[in-house]
Amino acid sequence: MLTAANLLSLSRIAAAPFLYALIVAGGRDGFILAAAIFALASLTDTLDGRLARRRRMVTPLGVYLDTTADKILVAVLLVALAVARQAPGWMAAVIIAREFFVTGLRSYAAALGVVVPAGAWGKAKTLITIVAILFVLLAGDARSGGIMSGLGWARALLLTPLGPAALPTWLLLLAVVWTVGSGIEYIREAMPLMTRGARPAGRAAALSETVD
Repeated sequence: MLTAANLLSLSRIAAAPFLYALIVAGGRDGFILAAAIFALASLTDTLDGRLARRRRMVTPLGVYLDTTADKILVAVLLVALAVARQAPGWMAAVIIAREFFVTGLRSYAAALGVVVPAGAWGKAKTLITIVAILFVLLAGDARSGGIMSGLGWARALLLTPLGPAALPTWLLLLAVVWTVGSGIEYIREAMPLMTRGARPAGRAAALSETVD
């Protein structure tokens, strides 16, 4: 339980309520502090997997904590951004709903003794969502008179409308599209399980630490 990799995963879960409070409270420094903490937490997502593999300590508990911490962190931030009116609520709802759906699908596959690992869409989705959330947080800082508001180029990049929305909103929309695409990819991979009880073609039923 108390391995370095597991502690890094647990740190993301512990950070979630503090990030929620910072975002909802707003204020001059709330968004920039939340952006810094979120960026640091996102780095631990890479470190915990590497540590576990390097020390040959990849365990079912470690895989569970890694993937669960990611989902909790992203879901809490999206809810906070929607509550603070920094992101459209429907975008947060779509991304969070996909996480529940895929988690249920993977649990069903696991009950059959099969691991459905993330495909290309799922792996890219995580990075795109992290970048989008960071941009939304920085835009919130620019609107609240924080550090970004004092940098002309940053304020223009974050707040200038590009058609009907500014860049952070477009990035979050891209995350939504990629999220839906990765969900469809999971359905396609798991379809043999749901229709014939067979294992997905080309997928090994083995424990693996993947990012989805």
